[in-house]
Amino acid sequence: MTDPRPFVLFTQDQCPQCETLKRMLTLPLRGAFDDQIEVLHRQQNPDAFTALADAHGLARTPALLHRPSGKLLLDTGSLGAVKAFLTQS
Repeated sequence: MTDPRPFVLFTQDQCPQCETLKRMLTLPLRGAFDDQIEVLHRQQNPDAFTALADAHGLARTPALLHRPSGKLLLDTGSLGAVKAFLTQS
């Protein structure tokens, strides 16, 4: 069964940028995209994380994947860039 959410957040333990992105999604964006994002954690779900990361050539976290287009957002430090990425169709 595939996940119906169009976005995947790749994250892992001991990743300050991952924590920053999670706070950005929770605070400034007020969880507006929570129902559209599957969180894929490297240590909690290593097989699924590795399979999807390898399929998209992902080498670092955090990253956001838009499933329908296969696009990756690696520059997750900008609120504007993250919001623009999450509002694409």
